[in-house]
Amino acid sequence: MQIQKAAGKDNQIRLTISLDSSEWEQMLDRAAAKASAGAKIPGFREGKAPREVVITHVGEARVVSTAIELAAEEFYPKAAKQEALRPIAFPKISVDKGNLTEPLMFTAEVAVMPEVKLGDYSKLKLAKTVEPVTDEQIDEVLKSMQKRAVEFQPVEREAKLGDWAEIDFEGFVEGQPFEGGSSKKHPLILGDKLFIPGFEEGLVGMRAGEDKDVEVEFPKDYHNKDLAGKPAKFKVKLHQVKAVNYPDIDDAFAKKSANMETLADLKTDVKKFLEQESNRKADDKMREDAIMGLVKMTTVDIPKEMVDQELHNMVHDLKHQTEHSGMTFEDYLKRAGVNEEGLKNQWRDQAEQRVRAGLALEAFREAEKIEADDAAVGEEIKRIKAQYPQSAEDIDKEYGNERGRGRLKQMLSSRKAVDRLIEIATAE
Repeated sequence: MQIQKAAGKDNQIRLTISLDSSEWEQMLDRAAAKASAGAKIPGFREGKAPREVVITHVGEARVVSTAIELAAEEFYPKAAKQEALRPIAFPKISVDKGNLTEPLMFTAEVAVMPEVKLGDYSKLKLAKTVEPVTDEQIDEVLKSMQKRAVEFQPVEREAKLGDWAEIDFEGFVEGQPFEGGSSKKHPLILGDKLFIPGFEEGLVGMRAGEDKDVEVEFPKDYHNKDLAGKPAKFKVKLHQVKAVNYPDIDDAFAKKSANMETLADLKTDVKKFLEQESNRKADDKMREDAIMGLVKMTTVDIPKEMVDQELHNMVHDLKHQTEHSGMTFEDYLKRAGVNEEGLKNQWRDQAEQRVRAGLALEAFREAEKIEADDAAVGEEIKRIKAQYPQSAEDIDKEYGNERGRGRLKQMLSSRKAVDRLIEIATAE
């Protein structure tokens, strides 16, 4: 095999690969055997007929095209490895020449990892800023706990703001029902403002068992563009009304909700939790600032193929998330008022930034010779299984093979690289 290498635009590399006569003869023999598999050729066992006989039986074009496919599958990876290429996409293969008498010469054009030029990251400076916990934040947590401890009491009176209600509703725009505009036995708190403006207020004064038409108008900035700014009518049936009784936030509340002796003890515990959260957010912000700081001092041309792959990954993750939330990906797109291509266009800048950050961090990791070892991978798997014991079998499947462990090793190596970058950026 002979290889000629040429650089093209946008991180494209062109490899012209020429097989010698013996290599091409082997490919033709393998192609003939493959083409004759399953074929009944008189006088020969299956797959044992000579190449010349197979060509007579299935045709020259089929044998040659099969030989070209086999050659590309075998010799392109060898050539890429020999030239130390780091492909980021599948190659485009074109045949220059090759037939039964003339050895194959083909061209593989492929996008490769771009050159990354790191700046002087020793000059990067960071400082950790932890936001102090306020009394207002503590009160918000206590109010949230109070809501979770709410009690509902059935009442026989007109509904008012603050009540819990159970309703059937069906919405109409221009006299026609619209998707997602109806529900049966739907619970809501009147005044929580989870519906479009005016809807919950329109239920005030109703009694259980009554029907009512509630007329509202969708906000002009409503996420579904087909409904934005349009008037709508909802046919509503009220099934139940319950008064919402919140407990007083006092020592008894602390004892019942958190097994604390006093409200002061509960507030101390809440403050400690919020301080831990504030510290975690500060750590996350520092990690983000470290990566963005490295990106700003890094020069790299991002190949379109890498951005397209990142967009594919982002859409795949969104599909996975929507499925687990009980919504289809198609429903998500309809609610967002966009198709998949439009979503990708919205995300393209974000995808490019993620690719840029990944390349900068990888270059830093290589420069600092940082890599997680197999022991760290094993410990991380143990940690994940301890955190999610009910998913131990799925975790074993995910990381029980070379590819899965490789992804985990890459993640841990990147984590170590960010740790090292922060160490450099915070050094005195």
